[in-house]
Amino acid sequence: MAPAQPQTFTAGDDPLTKFDGAIEMANLPPAPHRQFAFHGFMRPWLGIYAKLIAGGKKPPTHFHVHQTEFFRVLKGNLSVDINGRRVDLSPKDGEYSVPPFTHHVIYGTPGTEKNEVEFEVSAEEKRDGLYAMDQPFFENWYGYQEDVFQRGMTLDFIQVLAMFDAGDTYLSPPAWVPFRTFLSIWLTIILGRYIGGLLGYAPFYPEWTTDWEAACDQMERHWTQRRFAKRDAQEKARQRFAGSGTNGTNGTHINGKKKAL
Repeated sequence: MAPAQPQTFTAGDDPLTKFDGAIEMANLPPAPHRQFAFHGFMRPWLGIYAKLIAGGKKPPTHFHVHQTEFFRVLKGNLSVDINGRRVDLSPKDGEYSVPPFTHHVIYGTPGTEKNEVEFEVSAEEKRDGLYAMDQPFFENWYGYQEDVFQRGMTLDFIQVLAMFDAGDTYLSPPAWVPFRTFLSIWLTIILGRYIGGLLGYAPFYPEWTTDWEAACDQMERHWTQRRFAKRDAQEKARQRFAGSGTNGTNGTHINGKKKAL
């Protein structure tokens, strides 16, 4: 087991493109009382999603505690599993909301060949003032997944929980597990925030996090994560990748086309 070791420098990328183009997310001005808003594309025949579909798998089912999540399909077909029940969405359905404590996962609707899904996703403002599903969470979670599934890094369960804890996101145990929601929340906090912090697992990494100052502010609030809040870490990482002439192992130059988020 080992904390993440980012293989790319993508902080500041807008749109953020991951998994060989399978996911593309660009920032939108959020509506009032929304934490963030993204305009996204999902291309299930590419990258990680192609591998999942070939194996008959889906992304991990999860839930949020403090935020309602919203989806709006602009083109194509998107499916959302809601507490084990599949809901198929298309542009005619308008905005679809997923309340807190709802076990869910989204994916391209099966049976629709080369189904490019254009959609918007957002979430309500965080309620507790600390942990929230927001832009830094998505940047780090997608960055970590890409390194694991496309660059051969080893998936570490504690690292996943450290990132999920910071992003108001919790993995859903099987439905037959008693008190599964309660158990998942405390497992995430204990392993992700406390044990993970002590073992060197950060919730955010400067190579992936656009607003590094805000990430440092958040990590400084908890004693197990304060040592990760190094304000100069992003500039050092930028220089390291620039010195290698690449944006990680895929050989993309770091001074390629970028736009600040």
